[in-house]
Amino acid sequence: MRVPKQRGKTVKLPSLSSLVGGVLALLSALVLTSCGGGGAAGNPDSPGTSFQILPASSTLYAGVPTEYRIVGSRKPYLLTSSEATILPVPSSVDGNSFTLLANNPGVVDTGLPAGALPIRTVTLTARGGDGQNAVATIQVAQNFLTGYGVTFSASACPTQSSTTSATGNVACAGGETGVRFAATTNGSLHGDEAFNLYILRGNAVLVDPATGANGSMITLRSDHTGEITAIIRAANGGTQLAALRVQEASTGVYADTLFVIAGGTSATTLTVLPSEFTFTGANDAVCGTGSGQFLVFDGVPPYTAVSGLPSLVVVNPSVSSSQPGVFQLTAGNASICGEGTIVVTDAVGARATVKVTTELGTTTAPTPIQVSPSAITLSCGQTGSVAIAGGTSTTYSAVTSNPNLTVTVSGSILSVTRAGPVGPGTGTTTSAVTITDGTGFATVSVTSPTTCP
Repeated sequence: MRVPKQRGKTVKLPSLSSLVGGVLALLSALVLTSCGGGGAAGNPDSPGTSFQILPASSTLYAGVPTEYRIVGSRKPYLLTSSEATILPVPSSVDGNSFTLLANNPGVVDTGLPAGALPIRTVTLTARGGDGQNAVATIQVAQNFLTGYGVTFSASACPTQSSTTSATGNVACAGGETGVRFAATTNGSLHGDEAFNLYILRGNAVLVDPATGANGSMITLRSDHTGEITAIIRAANGGTQLAALRVQEASTGVYADTLFVIAGGTSATTLTVLPSEFTFTGANDAVCGTGSGQFLVFDGVPPYTAVSGLPSLVVVNPSVSSSQPGVFQLTAGNASICGEGTIVVTDAVGARATVKVTTELGTTTAPTPIQVSPSAITLSCGQTGSVAIAGGTSTTYSAVTSNPNLTVTVSGSILSVTRAGPVGPGTGTTTSAVTITDGTGFATVSVTSPTTCP
């Protein structure tokens, strides 16, 4: 091939074979790119995601289960811990998440500043199925609740045969027992922090001594010394093994304590004042009605009161958490006479009763007012008469709401007149005329035309 000369320089063109080779190489690269090939192939488990342990840096409290995730590379993943005695890990994971439960480190990192959280730094390594490695740094913090055990202190317990035989952490059945817990980290008190207390096992409830709130779980705040004080209120019954959990709300760190609920027979007797109520009717025709208040002493609140005969007497409220307990009873049915019993129990099973009696009065009931007839029918301009008898007085009066009727009483005779010209009228209206002697009353039904001619 002839090459033209340019200003004294010779330009050498590429050979045909080198041009063909370059085109083939370009086509090959385009094919690989379109197929996703090449040395940086995507991850089949997490395409486009780098191999990581999440979180890559974290603080894990001893004894608190914590979940970690793995993304990228290929399953299964092989896990190793730089300090397996402090942070044991599964040898392999065939998923994208796993849970770690660290042991309490006895030795912590050197060089920690004064007052710092005691930690032991552990390296967690994951190796993917394609040979890639991912590393996470985990600071295992000491569980500051471990080693600062619950102390069972003052008790308000009934006399029980088995209480004296139990040793260690003991709460009494049928009574209340104080419990205290102090939390300290590296000499630093955990003051004014929220703690959750749980009864994990046992027939008992926890009580907030400040508010009286109670249940199988309560939340308290530590005082300025880092101490938590609560009350365990155990139900009356036999001896049993129970479990209490104390958990710091912000970190989830917890410690469990086993204790004994020492059983026995409660000697507590409730005192109810007054324990008897009698309601007498106004006369011998009606039963007594009324209300009253009674107080409950010498037990363990909350108190519960239940009426054995609700149709005769009701009690409100059904539960009183005050000391003494305060209840209101009401006998409101004047047609029922008899005796009813209200049963009162406290939180630990002690019991007392309140007796309620309703009876007829001794005064003779007045004879009711009687009318004859009790219903009349009038035409326009017509007057009807009704005889009146009985009652507490012979002086009667009458009224009606129908403006077309005129009513008058003369002695023991009621006269009712339909106004208007004499005639049959149109339509029909039924009205009531009420007769009274000032104490009782009776009614007469009057049917008359709606309009008169």
